[in-house]
Amino acid sequence: MLSIRHDPFPLEAARDLLGIVRALYAAARARGASVADLHAIAAVGDDLRQAIALAAAHPPGTLGFSSAWARAERAAARVGELADGLAPAAPIVHAAVARVGGGKATPGG
Repeated sequence: MLSIRHDPFPLEAARDLLGIVRALYAAARARGASVADLHAIAAVGDDLRQAIALAAAHPPGTLGFSSAWARAERAAARVGELADGLAPAAPIVHAAVARVGGGKATPGG
């Protein structure tokens, strides 16, 4: 059952999380992750993009806005499952930097 939400949608946090998911995807692809793993990461990104779009298109207190919250919360939980707490963050950070710098990132800077 979907609960109707009135509280402000965390737009900036959702965008930040989407950036992290994109970096996770880039790092996974660079290390040769399976197609299934890449699809799982992409599905989380899709949920976040849809959540952001729904929140922008629907006012608080509506079904669409509440659906945005539900999608964002579900995606956030799944990001936690995707990012292993014991895995080093360096490959993820380097993948994100490479995306910003046009693929010119080097380890350590």
